[in-house]
This record gives sequence, C-alpha cells and structure tokens, in this order.
Amino acid sequence: MTTKEQRIATLGTAIFCILFLLMLLLVKFINDPTEEEEGVLVNFGDTEQGMGQVEPRPAVAENIPTPPTPSEPAPSEPAPQQSGEEEVMNQDFEESALIEQKKKTEKKRQDDELKRQREREQQQELERQQELERQRIAEEQRIQEEERKKQEEQQRQQQQLADAQNKAKHAFAGRNTNGGTSGEGDSNKPGNQGSLNGDPNSTNYNGNGGGNGINFKLAGRSCKGGKLPEPEYKSKSEGKVVVDIIVDRQGNVVSASPGKAGTTTNDPVLREAAKAAALKTKFNSDPNAQERQPGTITYTFIQQ
Repeated sequence: MTTKEQRIATLGTAIFCILFLLMLLLVKFINDPTEEEEGVLVNFGDTEQGMGQVEPRPAVAENIPTPPTPSEPAPSEPAPQQSGEEEVMNQDFEESALIEQKKKTEKKRQDDELKRQREREQQQELERQQELERQRIAEEQRIQEEERKKQEEQQRQQQQLADAQNKAKHAFAGRNTNGGTSGEGDSNKPGNQGSLNGDPNSTNYNGNGGGNGINFKLAGRSCKGGKLPEPEYKSKSEGKVVVDIIVDRQGNVVSASPGKAGTTTNDPVLREAAKAAALKTKFNSDPNAQERQPGTITYTFIQQ
C-alpha cells in the first residue's frame, strides 16, 4: 500500500508530464505554416502526353483519406492515464478513511470496555462497603442484645435474691387471724396476746417459745439473746417441722433430729433448714442442768 507522500509525488509527476506535453503541442502549432507555396497550376494527369478536354476521374480518389486540418489539435493521450491515477488515489483515500474509521471504532470499543470495567469495580467496592457496614451494625446489635440480656439476668437474680430475703424475713412473722387491729387472744383486751418466743399458729397464749414462728420446749432453760436463729426459707412449701434436740450444760445444741410427732410436712428442704437452724441455737448455761437435756424446737413455715 502506497503512502500519502508517494501518492502526492505520483500526482505531481503526472501533472508535470501533462503540462510538458501541452507546451510541446503549443510550440508545434505556432511554427506550422498555414499558407501554401506559390507556383504554376498544372493539369492533373498521369503522363506527360495526352488528348481531350475531359479529365477522367480517378477511381481511387474516393479512398484517399482527407488529411486533418492543421488547426485541429490531436487528442491528448495522457487523459486515460490521468483518470487511472485519480481512481487509484480515490481508492487509496477510501482505504485510508476506512482504516481511520476502524481505528476510531476500535478505540471507542476499548474506551467503552474500560468504562464498564471501572463501573463494575466501583459497584463491587460499594457492595463491599455496604456488607462491612451491615456486619458492623449486626455486631453492634448483637453486643447490645447480649448486654440487655445480661442486665435482665442481673435484675432477675437481684429480684430473686430480694424475694428470697423478703420471704426469709417474713416467713415467721406473727399473723392476726381476726384480720383486725384489736389483736388476738382470750383476754378481751386490745393487743397481741402471747409470748415473743411463741408460735403464731398456737392457741396457747402462755408458755415457752423461741421467736416469731418458732416454739421451743426446754425445761428451765431460755434462749440466749432472746431470739432463736431463723431457718433459711428456700422452698415454696408450707408446714410445721418439729425437731428433737439435745442440749448440754453450756447451752449448746449437740444433736438435732427433724420429723418428730407434730411435723406436718415431708419437704426435705424444710426439714433440713429446720435442723440447721436448731444446731445454731444457743441456750443459757446451767451447771445444775442435765448433762444431756432433751427438748424440742418447732418451726412453722408460711408462704408469704
């Protein structure tokens, strides 16, 4: 395939040749004589002798071609050559334009592909950022949910502890069966008749006792400190537990057996709590008492 410079050189050479031929033809026409030479007219014939006045017509005169008039220029030959060169040049220009168009189309395709690639990368980055944000939010929500559950569990445990303490505190409180403020008893006088160491469920308003909800029987002995230890109330059951005890001269309970006659519950939790409280009980010392003095402590468990 010819280059642009080659096509220009070829066109310039063709134009130069055409101009040179035109100049040669012009010089020839200027120097060609247009007038005939003067002379004597001689009758036309084919011999020097003859007779008659009629000139025979030559048979071959009709076939003699008429010479061209000097004033008419001969047709130029390079014209067809010039048309071919123009066709080649047009073809080269068309091929160049087609190549240029293909280059532009390919460049546009590459630019579009690059643009689409960038858009895909931007979309992937956006999706990655959104996923990270979603994970961050989910993690925060999980931590908040765990913290909330932890706080609820702490509150529940605190409430259970408070309820247990409240039950233990009020499990052995005295009750007014009449539901009024005038108290109970058989003296027909206002007040809560009975002993501070008596049993709130007992109908006997005179006798020994151990504390609110606790009644003990130990001849000649009293509770040290004025109040017997209360058992831990960790059950939802109710009832009465009677514990057999053995007390030494120093006032220590050296033996405790729950479940004596009068016990109204078989709940092992209540019985074990009554036994533990009985072993913690302290009575006054008495050197004249029996070395191993028997007695009982009755615990009444009431669900508040």
